[in-house]
Amino acid sequence: MFVALTALAASALLGLAVGLLFRVWANVVVAPIIAFGSATALAADGFRFAEGVLITVACLVASQAAYLAGAFLAFRSDVTDALADDVPDDQPGEAREHGIGNQHEQERGEHPSRPSPPET
Repeated sequence: MFVALTALAASALLGLAVGLLFRVWANVVVAPIIAFGSATALAADGFRFAEGVLITVACLVASQAAYLAGAFLAFRSDVTDALADDVPDDQPGEAREHGIGNQHEQERGEHPSRPSPPET
């Protein structure tokens, strides 16, 4: 029973690490390693075929669930970092409208009845 619990824990930790560090395509490599490793360990420990298959499937499910948790945590971390980089600094951005100041000056010039501001 210790081998089964160890296989489940190792699968979950491996899935979490893959979710935090790699993309989904890493599961193509990791899932067969988990399946083969857990099946080999369970067969060596004397588990029967049906029990080994059930525990191996449980290891794969645990790995995938941990991968999703790791990917979610990595995504939240990326979003938090992106939001932290966007700090207001009272400077106009690159996407600003360049002609607004000229429009105001032209509007002032078109209305001669409006007095100009006093010079200080």
